[in-house]
Amino acid sequence: MIIASDLNGTLTTGAPALAVTEWIKTHQPDSYPWLYKYRLLLSYLQVKLDWISIDTWADKILREVISLVQSPDQDILNSIMEYVVESELWPKRRVNVVELLQEYHQQESEIIIVSAAYEPAVEVFAKRIAKDRTFGIGTPVILSENGLTLAENLTVRDQKLKRIRDLIGPRQLDVAMGDTASDIPLLEQSNEPIAVYPDQKLRTVAESRAWKIIE
Repeated sequence: MIIASDLNGTLTTGAPALAVTEWIKTHQPDSYPWLYKYRLLLSYLQVKLDWISIDTWADKILREVISLVQSPDQDILNSIMEYVVESELWPKRRVNVVELLQEYHQQESEIIIVSAAYEPAVEVFAKRIAKDRTFGIGTPVILSENGLTLAENLTVRDQKLKRIRDLIGPRQLDVAMGDTASDIPLLEQSNEPIAVYPDQKLRTVAESRAWKIIE
């Protein structure tokens, strides 16, 4: 079996960008803008009020935050991504949903975690679920002499499906899990769509199509 799941909101309520800002505040305080964390939270409120789209917000914030890291190398990048998972994503995981993935894994399933978040962090989270037959797909982080940047396109919506298809080829998705309406295209590609703590738009679709709902 092949199981694919969104990360943020589905498997964890943690925020990767906030964790990166905390790493910067601790390890590179001179690079940390004054009250930056609160500015992030205020900007996210605009998403909740539907003043800006979540995709637009995520694209801006994920790029902005990672660019604040000074003089990065591979060791620093690895340290940041481990910190993101250790301090934020894993402690705030949805235990019941993560345990469901672990049950699928024990049945010899392959587990794919797909997200707009930083790909190295998604990979670390996936390996927390199980060491083998787990794959993390996110937005690639590019390390260059100019610092840390993200790939041109975030791994959202159609990009999620493309990246999964690149990994599994013509094989069928058996189960897909997501928490928002933006995950509907992913859920539609599976034999068993599961809406996890769904937003209202996804809940409406899930109920109308008799999809499984976890909450």
